[in-house]
Amino acid sequence: MVLPPDEDDSDSGPSVVNEKSVHEPEEFDPDSLGPSIPEAPSAPEPPRDGSASEISGLFWKLVVVFNVALFGLSVGPMIIYFEGQTDRGVQVFLVGAIAFAYGYFRYRQFMNDREDDDGDEDTDDDSDESASPDTEPIERNG
Repeated sequence: MVLPPDEDDSDSGPSVVNEKSVHEPEEFDPDSLGPSIPEAPSAPEPPRDGSASEISGLFWKLVVVFNVALFGLSVGPMIIYFEGQTDRGVQVFLVGAIAFAYGYFRYRQFMNDREDDDGDEDTDDDSDESASPDTEPIERNG
């Protein structure tokens, strides 16, 4: 623990706490703390196959569909087991199974449409590379 010097003690030298280095600037400069802040990258391109609102709408629709599916698939068997109502439990379970099948179908349909859109643009680039099989492949990692 560093204690301040006694003010009565005249033969003590300068305090460690009050001593400044010759390399320390007179005034603090916050810009000298590190490298400059890099600029943010440009905004991503908007989706090609549909507007952002269409994709967002489909996302939230599928969120609701999968929530219904999860509810039906989990609560249906509980109604059968705990309440003993087989007919109602099977109905709730089937609603969940149908909702899950619909949600999965719509998700796969969206992903296939996206892959088809991306695949059409990449065929031009792939045809150039496949035209000359004797050349070495280009390394694109760095």
